Amino acid sequence: MLRQFLVLCFLCFSGTVLCQPVLISKSAEITFFSEAPVENISAKNNSVNSIVNTTTGDIAFIISIRGFKFEKELMQEHFNEKYLESDKYPQATFKGRINDSLDWNKDGIYEVTATGIMSIHGIDKTVTEKASIEIKGKDVHLSGKLLIAIADYKISIPKLLFQNIADTINVELKSDYIPYKKKD
Repeated sequence: MLRQFLVLCFLCFSGTVLCQPVLISKSAEITFFSEAPVENISAKNNSVNSIVNTTTGDIAFIISIRGFKFEKELMQEHFNEKYLESDKYPQATFKGRINDSLDWNKDGIYEVTATGIMSIHGIDKTVTEKASIEIKGKDVHLSGKLLIAIADYKISIPKLLFQNIADTINVELKSDYIPYKKKD
């Protein structure tokens, strides 16, 4: 996973000067919630990696699919084996750019959008999502809410279970960043 994160970092920031300010997060949190007539389903993943280049606005996330934890073990098993096929598609990623300019040295809350490629279940889709970036001194926090239509990523739900899982999943993202420090 670390190797893949470093490769994504290289791809995300290739062509940029090495001394540019880079922020990283190794414990971003993604939660999702599916409201359906039969039962609600929720899961949390606290092991999401992210990187932001504050000069270019490039941003990337790597999400381990097996990192999602469910209240019920059977839900987690079905999620990994039947729906997201995590052995075949072990990660979801987002690689894009923050569309809005912001002063990374000035405290405040900035409402931004980011456009890029979301890859889930082997399907790449160009998306634009909203987020909020809060800067307090050296602390940088990103949060956002998005909707993911499972059909967009060819996630099949057996007809028997169609009432158990919503067509659109509510996703929340929280990420605290620290400056990247190159190891000597």
